[in-house]
Parts: sequence; structure tokens; C-alpha cells
Amino acid sequence: MDRCFFDFDNGRASRDEEGTEFLDLKGARLAAVKMLGQLLCDRNASFWDEPEFGLTVRDDADLILMRLTVIGTLAPATQ
Repeated sequence: MDRCFFDFDNGRASRDEEGTEFLDLKGARLAAVKMLGQLLCDRNASFWDEPEFGLTVRDDADLILMRLTVIGTLAPATQ
């Protein structure tokens, strides 16, 4: 498999220009879940400021391979 690029979007898009090489798509999938989880951990205090966060993984030809999206929804009773 070729290089994969991980683009983040939380209201402000961040495009990966370097990419990472993987042996197969399964490795890229695992890395995407880990990356998104780590970003959520790092942003735990500010997550609710913009409670939608996405990660798009694309290949060298800009073909989208997968997208992970996390959406936080507060219950009306907590507002």
C-alpha cells in the first residue's frame, strides 16, 4: 500500500502534507482510530466548544479511503 494522509476537521481543516506509509489498509484503519482517540484525549477540555470532530484518510491520488466522525450531543436536561 502507498502513503496515507490524515486530514483533521474540527471547524478548521488541517491537511496532512507528509502522510504515513502502511503495509495495508488495515494498518491505516487502526492508525486512524488511534489518532482520533489521541486527539480527543488531548482536546478533552475544549471538545464541547466544537463538539464535532472528523478525520479523513486519503491516498496519494486524493481518493478518500475512510472518514471517522465524532459528534457530541448534550441532553436537553444538562443545558
